[in-house]
Amino acid sequence: MSAEKKAHTKAERDEKRRQEEQKDRRSMAVYTVVAVVVIVAAIAAMFWRSGILQRSLTALDINGETYTSADLQYYYNSVYSQQAQMYAFNSSQSVKKQIYDEATGQTWHDHLLELAVEQLTRNCALAWQARDEGYTLSSEAQTAISTSLAQLETAWITNNLPSRDAFIRARFGANMTYDRLVELINMEFTASDYAQAKLDEIEHSDADYDAYYQEHADQMDTVIFSQLAFRCTLPTSDENGTAIERTAEESAAALEELKPAQKALAEDARSKLEAQGDPAALAEEYGDDLYTSSNSSRATYAELASFPYADWLIDSERKPGDVTIIESGFETAYYYYVIRFEGRELDQEQTHDVRHLLVKAGSANGTATPTQAEYDEAEEKAQALLDEWKAGEATEESFITLLTQNSDDTSSAQYGGLISNITSTSGYVEAFRNWALDPARKEGDTELVKTEYGWHIMYYVSTNDPIWRQNTASALMQQDYENLADAASQGWTIKHGPGMRFISAL
Repeated sequence: MSAEKKAHTKAERDEKRRQEEQKDRRSMAVYTVVAVVVIVAAIAAMFWRSGILQRSLTALDINGETYTSADLQYYYNSVYSQQAQMYAFNSSQSVKKQIYDEATGQTWHDHLLELAVEQLTRNCALAWQARDEGYTLSSEAQTAISTSLAQLETAWITNNLPSRDAFIRARFGANMTYDRLVELINMEFTASDYAQAKLDEIEHSDADYDAYYQEHADQMDTVIFSQLAFRCTLPTSDENGTAIERTAEESAAALEELKPAQKALAEDARSKLEAQGDPAALAEEYGDDLYTSSNSSRATYAELASFPYADWLIDSERKPGDVTIIESGFETAYYYYVIRFEGRELDQEQTHDVRHLLVKAGSANGTATPTQAEYDEAEEKAQALLDEWKAGEATEESFITLLTQNSDDTSSAQYGGLISNITSTSGYVEAFRNWALDPARKEGDTELVKTEYGWHIMYYVSTNDPIWRQNTASALMQQDYENLADAASQGWTIKHGPGMRFISAL
């Protein structure tokens, strides 16, 4: 082989080796980059799971005071719970997928976040103002704080959770700690107690009540209406109990197939209601095809706010006999509400407060109808307790003590057996309701009343303002609270921080 050829061959081998080395270096570089990405991702995941970011990154800067995403999550969870209890949205579906404002496209998640920011800001402002004024918490507020903290120590047991901290994370946010929760609870109670003290100093005249009513008559009036509702709903499990999985598109398509039959029933019901058909008779006629019905129901706007037909009912243009169909639905169910407007009025009915001590007849779980002997035994015990009370101080306070120790209605006993704002349309058993509504009733009256549950020792507390005036008082108080809170935060700066993106939609 010539020297020239040998040199050429060596050059080729060197070039090939160089290319392979470059390839190896490129591969190593790629693997290094991948490894770095994996490590960074792992570290990020570790930080996410630890909650360090959520507990450290600022979500809100409220006039120089910083609050983390864990703090804001606490408030978000609170307003979510409040709105869910009013059926304001479908709690079985992510609020990020539900539209709050059709005009802007704002989701329920965004709206709840706004409410959480607003409430946190107001509590912060009121608590600061209370501190600056040297405000001292009332004994009631101090007791309430102690009770709340004491309940934290046992709530995890009744909720079948492994520890107190596990309950706190489940209830108040995955990144909430006990110490921070205590701080937030103290701030909330301080703000609330201070605000209530200020509100108690405000007295509204009759002219204030009348003026507010004139301006908000649609919201303050009681509307009377009848309704028949039809529903098409998708099963969530098959005949074997296995969950049925559907995409949003599949659910929408399945609902569309069900809608025509239910809409036809709704149209038929509308025609009959327009012809002055009796809602109760129509409810029997439609039978199992009907979802719900009511005949001449009475409600204020505040009580109707979560229903899709609320705005239609309170419209000042409504006339008795008007009928409409209101449609509403979500991913797995769709409703046709057939509504007939019967009228509106300024509700002058007074409400009534009573306390009661229940002596249950029969088995403690109430699974069987009590025998006469069991009723007699309960009556004898109730009479003995009433005689014991009469032989003592015979005051409302001593009655509360008696029922707290002896009532079988444990849910009301923790509130002193108090049943408030009873009216002619309240859903209490007839004998109980009739005793409370007796026009001859006087404060301090006591008597034994028999119901299906056993014997009640009744104590009449008070006759209250008419319904419209109570509703107006609540509205004025809310207005006063907002004015107080807004004044406390006058000129404050509110800045969103990077922690906002860590707020979890429930």
